[in-house]
Amino acid sequence: MAKWHTCRYRLRLHSHQLFQTCRKLFANIPTRFLQKAFFQCVQSAFGAVLSWRPLFYSGVLAMKARIQWAGEAMFLGESGSGHVVVMDGPPESGGRNLGVRPMEMVLIGLGGCSNFDVVSILKKSRQPVESCEAFLEAERADEDPKVFTKIHLHFVVKGRGLKEAQVKRAIELSAEKYCSASIMLGNAGVEITHDYEIVELT
Repeated sequence: MAKWHTCRYRLRLHSHQLFQTCRKLFANIPTRFLQKAFFQCVQSAFGAVLSWRPLFYSGVLAMKARIQWAGEAMFLGESGSGHVVVMDGPPESGGRNLGVRPMEMVLIGLGGCSNFDVVSILKKSRQPVESCEAFLEAERADEDPKVFTKIHLHFVVKGRGLKEAQVKRAIELSAEKYCSASIMLGNAGVEITHDYEIVELT
């Protein structure tokens, strides 16, 4: 019989200070409804206590997220780990360009997942890495649902005495074994390619 393991976390957030900061940052939004809706969502998302229960089934983490409409084309995304990100659309879609696009979030997630792996592998290999940037370029289909068709990742790795073989191995391991986002998109038919350059610091 499968055994369920429940982990409980309680996170207390200081909403008042954050709310005042957000009020200053977004004070110039002209639409009163958008401003009011945004702050209501922030207050709700950063309430006194947030609780969530990541469920583990056979060692697999069941992730959770909550997306709250904040008026017009703006949405607040809250992760199970308690972080909030603002998503918004372009003016031609009714947005005000106050946050990233949802598909940009997918691209950023892929870059973050890949870069995390590369840095982690290089550190475990005792490589003197001091900086690692991933630059992503993506192509999308012309017609709806306009999925990603091609994504290219270019890594710029900086350090003193880095071994090229180790850098290449780290990127390959991330792409072929460890990066969940990359492998998931690849299995869905997205053509994902990589290259890299090494910058020797003096």
